[in-house]
Amino acid sequence: MTRPRFLLSVHRWIALAFAPLLLLQSATGAVLLFRDELTGLTLPTGPSEVGRIAPLSALAKAATDAYPDLRLARLFYPAGGTSAAFAQLEGGRGMIRYASIDPANARVISSGSIWRFPHEAALQVHFRLLSGPTGIALVALNGLALALLAVSGLWQWWPGARRVPQALKDTAKAPARLKLRAWHRSVGAVLAFVLLTSSATGIMLAVPNLPFASASSEPPAKPVALDGGAIDRGMALAQATYPGAGIRDVRFAADGKLTVNLLAPRGGRWAVDVVTVSAAGQRVTSALPYERNEALWLTALPIHTGDLIGPAGRWPMLAAAFALAFLALSGPIAWWRSKRSDSQ
Repeated sequence: MTRPRFLLSVHRWIALAFAPLLLLQSATGAVLLFRDELTGLTLPTGPSEVGRIAPLSALAKAATDAYPDLRLARLFYPAGGTSAAFAQLEGGRGMIRYASIDPANARVISSGSIWRFPHEAALQVHFRLLSGPTGIALVALNGLALALLAVSGLWQWWPGARRVPQALKDTAKAPARLKLRAWHRSVGAVLAFVLLTSSATGIMLAVPNLPFASASSEPPAKPVALDGGAIDRGMALAQATYPGAGIRDVRFAADGKLTVNLLAPRGGRWAVDVVTVSAAGQRVTSALPYERNEALWLTALPIHTGDLIGPAGRWPMLAAAFALAFLALSGPIAWWRSKRSDSQ
């Protein structure tokens, strides 16, 4: 078997094995490009006063009152002027529940499992397949598979630099029985660089969240209960560190620490300044400006979503998501047609 033939076989078997996951990732990725808009639709605030936000303690109490046996882990502030706040609560054996909260009056609007909130379901399916570390590992493996498919497919198709325009023209002239395969090859070749970029940044987002990459040697923290006053004073300390900054979300640690992610528009849509506060001790324990934050996702995510080139960047990524869905479907169909033809 010659080397090109071997590469073609590898390409086909990887494609057949990962086609369902590639299709799922393309669909959820397309949805997430419009996550802010989807959040506004799925988490409406109702008739409350737009722009008014209750104290953090009131929002936190509303969430914990909805699920008294669970611990509040994270609370997202409204993504837009008409969307609700969104809380994530955790319990034993991996139980997770969510609640949307009217930001003006701290009233729970809706609560339940992840399937009650499509914007969060799309994110968790895309990022971890709703399966914790195992799902994250599969997503990273899927990214590697996509990179191998992009490289091997381009290698098989490449006609030489001077013949690329003619090869693309030949696709339109292909016989009807071969047209699907021809379009599959051409679309894959044209999008090879975009697919490689998407796969590389997807791996960069997934790998740091695997257990071996994020394991901590510190012993479990002793749980600390915070009253409303301590929570609000802790939030005031965080906001005073970066005056005037909007709040993206707050993480609640079991030991009474609040990690506040404050929007940093100077660094783009996803940039945040991070302040950690000991709400029990009423002191700022760390303040990390966007410029000194070395978290890999701050670099990878704007590329992965297209935001690196501005708000219009999501449209090329949307086209790429549709193209990936086409490749994930057309490849197995073309293979099945070929096998059926050979058996007749």
